[in-house]
Amino acid sequence: SLRDRSHRTQVHTHTHTHTHTHTHTASSGPHIQLLTVCVCVDYRLNPVLRKACKADIPKFCQSILNKATADSELEGQVISCLKLKYADQRLSSDCEDQIRVILQESALDYRLDPQLQLHCTQEISRLCPEEAAAQEQTGQVEECLKVNLLKIKQEGCKKEVLNMLKESKADIFVDPVLHTACALDIKHHCAAIPPGRGRQMSCLMEALQDKRVRLQPECKKRLQDRIDMWSYAAKAAPAEGFSDLAAQVLTSPSKNYILTVIGTGVALLFLMGLLCGRFTKRVTQELKDRFRTMSVCRTL
Repeated sequence: SLRDRSHRTQVHTHTHTHTHTHTHTASSGPHIQLLTVCVCVDYRLNPVLRKACKADIPKFCQSILNKATADSELEGQVISCLKLKYADQRLSSDCEDQIRVILQESALDYRLDPQLQLHCTQEISRLCPEEAAAQEQTGQVEECLKVNLLKIKQEGCKKEVLNMLKESKADIFVDPVLHTACALDIKHHCAAIPPGRGRQMSCLMEALQDKRVRLQPECKKRLQDRIDMWSYAAKAAPAEGFSDLAAQVLTSPSKNYILTVIGTGVALLFLMGLLCGRFTKRVTQELKDRFRTMSVCRTL
């Protein structure tokens, strides 16, 4: 039960949440793996995360808390909720740091993502059996699901994979396959760009669009694949409101182009308003002059 496991998990939680390296779960031993899975299943077993996200959880995930009971497991729902807000760049800095670590580790091993396991077990067995059977998990199952996105039949699983794409758009470290393929290019072209909030991803996209820059072939291929995936994801899961739309634009690989088009449109509207205002003022003045002339003629 939740209470029985709480004290056992807290010992591991402290080191787990402060470790910022990509440790492979398969080589960490079964006990550590079990504890890590427990923490990912229920945020209440992670005191560091609870403290860092104490304002964010009720702010963004209250509907999930309302349905939960004291002894029930949340099946990773709160952490999944926080992951999406991380992708939308809405979390506080402390909470963002903790969620980044969880995202990076679950991106390497699908078993650390309870919602993905819950909704995609059948699809993984059908589409990615070899990747799932591998002893060492390095993100190959997640990559397989992304590549086979159009073949996924279950809507719940498709939604989880779309969420993964959204998360990786905000932080390239959450996409281990892409990060490995583009590590040299990041070092060469984006060394001065801090990670997170889609900054390094935007840097790579700008390099991809720049004809003077030659990216590594594998990096270029993976980036093109991601653009196609993001394009499909944007159509399949459109923005639900203005804040979501703004987040989509700011993390888009075509951010500069979109902002230029929006800026040009606003400028044109402003100029049209200015010209129409002057024209209306002139017509109004002419009508006033005519009215005065008619009044004078009648008086005479």
